[in-house]
Amino acid sequence: MTETIKIAYVEDEPSIAQLLVSGLGLFGIEVKPVYMSAEALLASMEDPNFLEADMFFFDIRLPKMTGLELARELRHRGETRPFVLVSAWPAPGKQELDELNAQFLPKPFDFPDVIATIQELMK
Repeated sequence: MTETIKIAYVEDEPSIAQLLVSGLGLFGIEVKPVYMSAEALLASMEDPNFLEADMFFFDIRLPKMTGLELARELRHRGETRPFVLVSAWPAPGKQELDELNAQFLPKPFDFPDVIATIQELMK
């Protein structure tokens, strides 16, 4: 039996966060914890849920620190787990994504694409 994939998600819109939690839950993927801001994630880096996450999803447009800034900060701190940036806005440039070693997924979510991206990153 394979172990459950765990994703930590930063999303300031509760309804969008719940959509991803519910949608991925159908595939046996656990989205927990959900942080409402980049700052909340940074404040809980010692938390077991943060430490157990296999990968991170960050909304790009967040209240203070953006998802891109959060990704940069975590990479600067030595974080090596996969990052997926999500947004209803246009994707960051390929160079920026490459520098962050991150993938991009558009919102609204296309669950087959989301699942394929997660499976690719977990190889």
